[in-house]
Amino acid sequence: MLGQGVTATNGERDQFALYAEMALPITKQLEAQLAVRYDDYSDFGTATTPKVGLKFKAAPELLFRFNWGRGFRAPSLPEISPSVATFFTQVNDPVTQQTGVQISGVFAGNPNLEPEKSRSSTLGMVWEPNNAFNMSVDFYQITWSNIVGSDSFQSVVNANDPTRVIRDPVTGNITTVLSNYRNLARTETQGVDFDVRYIARTNYGRFTTRLNATYVDEFEEEGTEYAGTNGGTNTYPRWKGYVSLDWDQGPWAATFRVNYIHGYTNSLLAGTSYQTIQNPLFQTGTYPDKVPSYTTLDLFGRYTISPNFTVSASILNLTDETPPYDPGFSATYNYDFSQYDVRGRQYRLGVNYKFK
Repeated sequence: MLGQGVTATNGERDQFALYAEMALPITKQLEAQLAVRYDDYSDFGTATTPKVGLKFKAAPELLFRFNWGRGFRAPSLPEISPSVATFFTQVNDPVTQQTGVQISGVFAGNPNLEPEKSRSSTLGMVWEPNNAFNMSVDFYQITWSNIVGSDSFQSVVNANDPTRVIRDPVTGNITTVLSNYRNLARTETQGVDFDVRYIARTNYGRFTTRLNATYVDEFEEEGTEYAGTNGGTNTYPRWKGYVSLDWDQGPWAATFRVNYIHGYTNSLLAGTSYQTIQNPLFQTGTYPDKVPSYTTLDLFGRYTISPNFTVSASILNLTDETPPYDPGFSATYNYDFSQYDVRGRQYRLGVNYKFK
């Protein structure tokens, strides 16, 4: 099958914004921060978003912090303007019982979109008993409304709305599926961020170890929980993070980092025949229920020739790891390109010179 895709966007807008922020030292241990932003957009209206923060120093080495605020995001011009993208994709047709059907997809903007809004709060602590050790733990909770998203082409086909699923009147086969941006009802997420750092100074240089990780406890979209799965508007692994070791002595510096993405449940099956049992002579199994975890290693190095001149080099994905097989996210690429980089091992060289 030979075809082509076309994308077109046409739109314009004017924007005006005001922002103010104020710090209020209430006591020696307690400080408050207040902020507010006003936005005015020519194509759909205005929004006012406040923020409140508190910092409490319970002891010289222990700090507690709290933030609450509202957020706002205007739809982008491709989302809200009369934009159209035409391309080809694969779906399963529950009406004709065909799998891996090649169809043309048409995706359009929506001039009736409303702005995204959010409400967020964080509560955390920072513990720094000495100059060598620092640890922070922050619990976050975020609620979005009117999120700009879209229905997958497979879900449109499953609903079989004749105004969006265009079929050949003779054969009944799908020829075109229509989709567009829309405001999703509500998304809620909560989790915990961790950051730990330790510095050791030796005769062989300074060594800094660091752990940075995020645990997603909940990610609910329109009443359905998707944390730890790929079944939502994106993939949400429970754990993501890295562990690194930095070394520097004199003009030399180097970093070794281990990156980790936890495995997740495959609840979004591909628009292909991989998940359907076929002739056992050619296929011995079905699409797996789990997408495995993914670990990569990075190396960085830097040499400072002078205060104004440095050279650097790095190797990303040192062991040339391939992203885990996941045609559920993309039947074209067979991996989740929102989480992984398919380019494999990468070599980079850099030169930086600062002119006085």
